[in-house]
Amino acid sequence: MSLLHNRTKIVLFKHDLYSGIVLISMLRLSKLTDYAMVIMAFLASNPGQKASNAKHIAEKTGISLPTISKLLKCLAQHKLLLAHRGMKGGYQLALPATEIALTKIIQALEGQIALTECSHHNRQCSVEKHCVIRDNWRTISAFIQDTLSRISVADLIQPQKLESLLNSR
Repeated sequence: MSLLHNRTKIVLFKHDLYSGIVLISMLRLSKLTDYAMVIMAFLASNPGQKASNAKHIAEKTGISLPTISKLLKCLAQHKLLLAHRGMKGGYQLALPATEIALTKIIQALEGQIALTECSHHNRQCSVEKHCVIRDNWRTISAFIQDTLSRISVADLIQPQKLESLLNSR
């Protein structure tokens, strides 16, 4: 096994001794994505409040200022946050927290959500023609993506609501 640092996430490669296939671990969210969720939840927990600057968010969340700044820019580029310039500037949610699905945040930082390489409908692997589980992986991946798309930032900050949402499935 070997580790490759690829931008913000560490990807685990496992070499199969028989076929030489490279498997990539994709099930864990990166620390930056986790921090982005914390930022979005913080901003959602203060609705109607004026824009919060990076320093204030860093102080309240305990995340370093350089990391906060990097994530705020990324989230604003993906139109999840509004950035206001000037002395009283800062960041606010671009939409109500109820309209921001977790999938949007994950995709902004990680890209397409998929459990395996073949879970992307536009990707193929070298054994796809012979694979008997490909369709099931796609189904499982779609289920996870659907579940995450049904959970909003507003749900994330309300544990009882989130628990009932997940138990209703």
